[in-house]
Parts: sequence; C-alpha cells; structure tokens
Amino acid sequence: MLESIRRSWFTSFACSLCLSAAGGAQNAKPALGQIVRSSLASLGGIQIPSGGTVVSGDTLTTAKAGGALVKFSATSQLDVSADTSVTLNGTPTHLVAKLGQGTVTATVQGSSYLAVETSGCRIEPSEPAGASYSVTLPAGASASASATVTASHGSVSLVETATGAHRLLPEGQSSACPAVVPAARREEAAPAPSQSAGQAPPASPAAHGGSNTTLLLLLVGGGAAAGIGAAAAGGHGGGGGGPASPSSP
Repeated sequence: MLESIRRSWFTSFACSLCLSAAGGAQNAKPALGQIVRSSLASLGGIQIPSGGTVVSGDTLTTAKAGGALVKFSATSQLDVSADTSVTLNGTPTHLVAKLGQGTVTATVQGSSYLAVETSGCRIEPSEPAGASYSVTLPAGASASASATVTASHGSVSLVETATGAHRLLPEGQSSACPAVVPAARREEAAPAPSQSAGQAPPASPAAHGGSNTTLLLLLVGGGAAAGIGAAAAGGHGGGGGGPASPSSP
C-alpha cells in the first residue's frame, strides 16, 4: 500500500515538472544572439560574461569603462561602447536596437536587417548589400535631442520619426538625426514681436510724403491754369476790356 502511494506521488510530481517545462518553453523569448566579448556589461542589472545569450526584449548596459560585442548571425553584429544602454528586439535576421544613450556600431550584410532607433529617428542600411554605421546619443539627452550618425561603410537611410522624412547619408559622412534647424533660420521664419503673422506692414513715411507733394503740385498747377484762362477771357471780351488799338478808326 505504501509503495503504491509513493509511485502515485512520484508520477504526479514528474507530470508537474513536465508541464512546467512545457509552459516555460512556450513563454520563453526567442534568442537573438551571443555576447562574444563582454567587459562590465550587464543584462537587467546582472553582469553577464562572454558567451552569454541575449533574447528579445533584453536591455544591455555597459559601464563607463566597459563594452560588449553581440553577434546575431553570420552577417550582423552590434558593437556596444562604454556607458551605453540599448534594448534589443526582433529576430536574429531582423533586429531593431533601441538606443537609450551612448554609442553603438552596427554591421549588417546580405539579407539580414539591423536598424538602430532613437526617440527621434531610425537608422538603417539603404542598400541590400548592407552597411556599417555608428550612432551616438549623449547621456541625459532630452527626448527631442539629435543623435550623431556616421556611415563608415556603405550608405544608410535616416528616417525622422516626427515627419517620416527620409534622408540618404553617403559613405564616409556624418549627420544629425533628426536634422537640426539653424537658429538664424528659425529667427527668419518667426514673425516680429510687434507684428502678427499675416499682417501687412504699415506704409513707410516716405510714401506719404511723396503723395502729399504730388497733390500740392497738382493744386498749384490747376490754380495757375485757371488764372491764365481768366486773363485770356478778359482780353477777348466784347464789353470794355483793354484800350483801343491805335489803328482803330
């Protein structure tokens, strides 16, 4: 009897372990890649050595003197510099790295897809052959701060989150993303404090002076013409105007 109870208990315990393992496998997040180099790097606050695995949703953080290299596939990898925080999502062949601060260098070739996102833009290869590029976002930057992007090999596409505008960054060049509008251009676009937008500016004093001068000349000219006409009418009138001609009888 006791042996039967023990067998029943063991069977139930084994079944529970199998169910727990199956449930854990169903809820497990897909593995993205392996950390092939790690120095003062951590996942979720837990330091991870070289050879560790990263899964979708992991946030990889490096200390000020640290760094890490994550290999996702044979054709894509992410080099994480010191004092950097980046969250990884997707699959090994189609991955998005959300940069919180610091610097990352993405290298992708062939059919793999590896993009880096900030709050202001998304950076991705512009050609099927892939590219190698770095993205830097200063620590403590505001949500509207621009990241600095450098295309080391191949060209990349910069997609601004707010506008959806695409810009091409050729190989060997750097740019801010989102684009920074110069202060002088912002001042030119803004209306003057004393003038509302769309309101026509007042006429200049010179225009008024010119109009008054023109009117005065017209009045003087009109008066002179009237005087000449009156004199002419008096000289040719029949009643008794000027003295008689000496040749008159």
